[in-house]
Amino acid sequence: MRIDHHAYRKATRVAGFGFGLQALAAVTILVFALGLFGSLAQDLVLGFAAIYLFGGLFVWLSLIAVFYQHTQERLESLEEDELAAEQATTGSLFAAREHEKVAARRLRLMHKLLMPAVSLLVVAYLSLAAWGMLRYLGQLDALAGEGDFVLTGALGWAVAICLAFAAVCFVVSRFVAGMAKQTAWQNLRGGAGYMVGNAIVLMAVAVGIIFRYFENDQVIGFMAYAIPLGMIFLAFEIVLNFILNLYRPRIPGEVRRPAFDSRVLSLLSAPDALVKSINDAVNYQFGFDITSSWGYQLLLRSFAWLLAFGVIAIVVLDTMVVVEPHQQALKLSWGRVVGGDVHRSGIMWKWPWPVQSAAIYDVSRIRELPLTIQRINPPDVDDWSQAPRTEAQIEAFLVSASRSTAATPDREQDRGADGSPAAGPDAPFEQQSPASTDQAEASKELTGKPLGELFSLVDAEITLQYRIKPDGLRDYLNFTTEFRGRRQRLTMRDRALKALALREITQHLSRLSMEEVISRGDTNLARQLHDRIQSTFDKHETGVLVVAVNLPMLRPSGNAGTYFEEFAIAKHQRRETVAEMKAEEARTFMILLGDLNWRDEILAQFDTWDQLRRDPDVDADTVLEQRLVIERLLAEAGGDLSHQIDRAEAARWVTLMEARAKAFKHQGKLASYRAAPELFMQREIMKVLSQTLANRRKYFVIGVDPDRINVNIDFQDMPSLFTTTRLGADEGKSNQ
Repeated sequence: MRIDHHAYRKATRVAGFGFGLQALAAVTILVFALGLFGSLAQDLVLGFAAIYLFGGLFVWLSLIAVFYQHTQERLESLEEDELAAEQATTGSLFAAREHEKVAARRLRLMHKLLMPAVSLLVVAYLSLAAWGMLRYLGQLDALAGEGDFVLTGALGWAVAICLAFAAVCFVVSRFVAGMAKQTAWQNLRGGAGYMVGNAIVLMAVAVGIIFRYFENDQVIGFMAYAIPLGMIFLAFEIVLNFILNLYRPRIPGEVRRPAFDSRVLSLLSAPDALVKSINDAVNYQFGFDITSSWGYQLLLRSFAWLLAFGVIAIVVLDTMVVVEPHQQALKLSWGRVVGGDVHRSGIMWKWPWPVQSAAIYDVSRIRELPLTIQRINPPDVDDWSQAPRTEAQIEAFLVSASRSTAATPDREQDRGADGSPAAGPDAPFEQQSPASTDQAEASKELTGKPLGELFSLVDAEITLQYRIKPDGLRDYLNFTTEFRGRRQRLTMRDRALKALALREITQHLSRLSMEEVISRGDTNLARQLHDRIQSTFDKHETGVLVVAVNLPMLRPSGNAGTYFEEFAIAKHQRRETVAEMKAEEARTFMILLGDLNWRDEILAQFDTWDQLRRDPDVDADTVLEQRLVIERLLAEAGGDLSHQIDRAEAARWVTLMEARAKAFKHQGKLASYRAAPELFMQREIMKVLSQTLANRRKYFVIGVDPDRINVNIDFQDMPSLFTTTRLGADEGKSNQ
């Protein structure tokens, strides 16, 4: 092909056509996305696609400018050649000079400055646009507003416009890619690559809209994220091409390939080049030109038949669905259930896709549904003094207060004479607000208790394990859909099951006291919740069989658990004290009675004796007989009380014998007194004196008239060093 100004003019016209098609597609999609066609609604994803399409205008404008400058350069070169020929004929003295080629210099500057600048401009546009899209989507997710993600209701028009422009863009890209095989037009590859990018984006949007026909909005939501991510990838590739162009060696006469010419999109715009690349890769792996062999050529000639056979085999296999023993299946025709009953294990025949499809469900698989906030790395031992680690704040459940605090003396004092609550700031909640009557009635209807009764809060971690009933697959599918919203972990069916289960759990816990919820009492809380949840699931025909209700954590809300630990310690100490006292009681009775088997009988006889003793109508003999019964029982038990009774009886006999001996002795002395009273008295006096003066010192003065003697004697007797006898109180005193 001659490379002259006609060739570059044709390239300029093709670039202009590409610019016009790019602008038409971008404007049309944007107008449709903004809802400017009258009754048609807006669409967010089509707006994102229009933003990408507008980026191609920079590419086509730069190609128009470059090829127009190539045309001017060729015309300038042609004029220079004609002028040189004319000068050679006429012998003109004025020769053309190299520096006077203005068009060539401008073309060189365009390849050196304009094309890299346009590449960086495209990078900036794609990056900023993608960042804005992702930021907007992030704000929608943070607000969790389903209505903010605008989707058009005119699905037919949207699919038609997207598919039409996608087809036109792909055809134009193939045409431009074919032209780009020529050396003079190779820069058109950048426009062809961006044009095939238009086709990919519009085709992806059309696929997402088609899925909306089947009430599946997840695909279009995925496309909303895929478009900005693809723009970021394309911008990254352009930056990489720009950096590589800086270090790529320059070949004289070679036209530089602009950085916005994507290699990935160029392969898609020219599939024959992709096939050539695959052939080269195959030849490289085998080490010789295997693509020229007869076997490879035979494979290529028979490829159509093999492809047709493969398609037929796939279609035939698609009509047969194998249902495992643990599975059940339903036939779907354009999203609707057909075919009658549920198909159990075996082979199910159907029409090939897309006429019919099969929905297979594992009815034996146990699914787990978290009903509350789950803890992060739960400890092996629950410590109520430490707050559990969770991703969000735990929503506490309302339960009745402890039975020990349900009715306090203060509450009784706050009531009036007629039993009604007293008014005032300290009055119960019902008396503080006129509107509380409705709240009290609503609370009583919900929990069965008045609003004024004390309540407590309990933090709980509850998970529900369930599976599909063997005969409940249709009810399970008819209950609700499996739609999953953006940034939502649970499907609509799981959210509905969770709401029903939480309602039953909340109502049941509100009827229980704190002790019944957090302690191991007679009530099986998990079993009660299981029965209530299964009952409400059956009532709403969910087709779900509750396997278990797990309660990994039940604890007082907040930091109130520390007080329960102190209460548990006090209860343990009380039990320990009671046990010690019982042991002391057993030891005491063992010592007193000797045999604990007699304790109850002896105590009962003591109670009877005490009643008889206090009754004035009972005579003394009856009381005495009861006392003798007790003494006989104590004697048979053989304890300390029996020994004390024995010792008391012995002491009584000793005292009695001593008293009797004294009486007999007195009677003997009385006879002596009657016989000789004076002699008996002198004898008794002497006996007393002998007993009293036996240990006294006696001094005698003999032969001197007492009137003539004045005796002054100090009777001091120094005790011996080794004597231990103390002087009498009257010793050492003078006695005249």
